[in-house]
Amino acid sequence: MAARVLSESALRVSDCVTELLRKQPFFGSLVLRLPLRPDPTRETLATDGHEIRYSPRWIAETEAHLIETAMARVVMACALKHHTRRGKRDRERWQMASQLVTHALIRDAGFTLPPDAEAWDDLSVEQAYDRLPTPEDGDSGDDGNASSGAAGAGGVDAQSSPDGDDDGTRDPSDSPDHGDGQDSSGSEEGDAEADGGDAQKPHDPGGGEDGQGEEGASDAPPSHDPSGTGEVMDADARAGDDGDSAETPVDVTAEEQAWDEAMHQALNIARAEGKVPGQIEETVKGAHASQLDWRTLLRRYMTDAAKSDYSWSLPNRRFIDFGLYLPSIRSEGMETIAVIVDTSGSLPAETLGEFWAELREVAAEIKPESVVVLQVDAGVQDAAEYTPDDLPDEIVVKGRGGTDFRPGFEWLDEQGIQPAVCLYFTDMECSRYPDDEPVFDVVWVNWSDPPEDWNREPWGERIDIAA
Repeated sequence: MAARVLSESALRVSDCVTELLRKQPFFGSLVLRLPLRPDPTRETLATDGHEIRYSPRWIAETEAHLIETAMARVVMACALKHHTRRGKRDRERWQMASQLVTHALIRDAGFTLPPDAEAWDDLSVEQAYDRLPTPEDGDSGDDGNASSGAAGAGGVDAQSSPDGDDDGTRDPSDSPDHGDGQDSSGSEEGDAEADGGDAQKPHDPGGGEDGQGEEGASDAPPSHDPSGTGEVMDADARAGDDGDSAETPVDVTAEEQAWDEAMHQALNIARAEGKVPGQIEETVKGAHASQLDWRTLLRRYMTDAAKSDYSWSLPNRRFIDFGLYLPSIRSEGMETIAVIVDTSGSLPAETLGEFWAELREVAAEIKPESVVVLQVDAGVQDAAEYTPDDLPDEIVVKGRGGTDFRPGFEWLDEQGIQPAVCLYFTDMECSRYPDDEPVFDVVWVNWSDPPEDWNREPWGERIDIAA
């Protein structure tokens, strides 16, 4: 019986991931990044941003579309950093807030929520948490397991709904989860367990009810899923690689940046298939960008330009041990990157050197077929083409005339070059842009600190190195 339940649940999980990849590639590709393994201590399924654990019994008894909804919800919560941002807040109330916020996004993306699941629009998880009822006296606390504060959709006080009055005490940085200003307080000491010996312990392999244990399970907080749409555990509750119960310190900044990168790659895959859902593009564009340094952003834009897709001929090794045959995500690389260097005025040699060094490193990783480098002031002063391995250690600047953004784009057009992305290294002190927006992506790498209203770029993305 136990072996059959485990085998059937693994097959059902695999089918659900495959359906997500087919119907909702954004969410499917995010799920595909996380190992999935059975864990009978969970009510439904759960993730800490590192893996997805699922209850074999719940998988066996639940309709496939609700399993897919839960998978999408938990990876969306991780993409919005709900697993790193709880801090000392009450665990169960935070879980409810996370569900209310992500339900709105996945509902708009086309997923079917359970009948009793509520959704609150245009709120951050912190705002939703503040608007939920507080635990009753004696049930408390920061990091406790409150009973009333996260009692499920039916336990939400009507006066605490999103339409209620704001008491004016909320931090103005608590913006909706599909914008900037996310709170990154998640890995504070409040993540430590306050549940004492009440935490459910995973069963030994082959033991427990129906023998649904699994090897390498670790202590975890009691399972809590008020809406039946999956739970998000703190990243800092993650077990060590040796499977012991000690908490492993998590680099929160690296964790959040990794999820930002995963979101962008997933968006590219969905965009290539013409299946970018609802508000997801806006969510991805705004999520945490303000806290990424320019090197991370530069790497993101260059990596985004590489084509990523699924490969069924190369199975994903993360899942094979669990009986799941799923595709891997592979990158096909790109043809050409264009780099235009504004050589007018007082070009800062040190900043150019930092940009060039980062460019060489990323180009060596993603392996474009060629890198076209133009030096432009009021006209094209130099043009060279390199392979990623042949980029020179430094660039010898030519020019020092006026500034005009048009000649570089005109030169690319005349040569019939349509790069995957064009990086324009400049101080932005020019108002002469091409009449028409290029058909390729443009990233303005701004090394100066101009006034806020100074010649804002009419199109493209901008990275401010001086910021």
